[in-house]
Amino acid sequence: MLLLASGCSRGDAARTAAEHFIDAYYVEANLPKAREEAVGLARSKIEDQVKLLAGQAPSDPGQRPTIHYELLQAQDEAERDRRGFVFELSIHLDGGEKLARRTLVTMRDEGGAWRVANFQELD
Repeated sequence: MLLLASGCSRGDAARTAAEHFIDAYYVEANLPKAREEAVGLARSKIEDQVKLLAGQAPSDPGQRPTIHYELLQAQDEAERDRRGFVFELSIHLDGGEKLARRTLVTMRDEGGAWRVANFQELD
């Protein structure tokens, strides 16, 4: 069951790890860093993207969209080894256009460390 979340992530290791992934993957567009936060299907998705982008020059950081996010929902802690988080991304493009996307990040406890098991855009 997903519950509306509020407050900060302090004390919630799964949420903190999910936010680190959102920062690396969406905000920083740093696929190698995001890959280190991921396991299983999430890691495969990122590795596929790395292969697709191989040999291409990285985009100029000044030309990338600005992305902010907020947590919309967090799965309660009933399942100790899996948690889900829904984030809303606000994407600001050059020219003033703004897009909104919702992303589900599924976390899995891997030997005491929370890792991203899957992620998907919901819109």
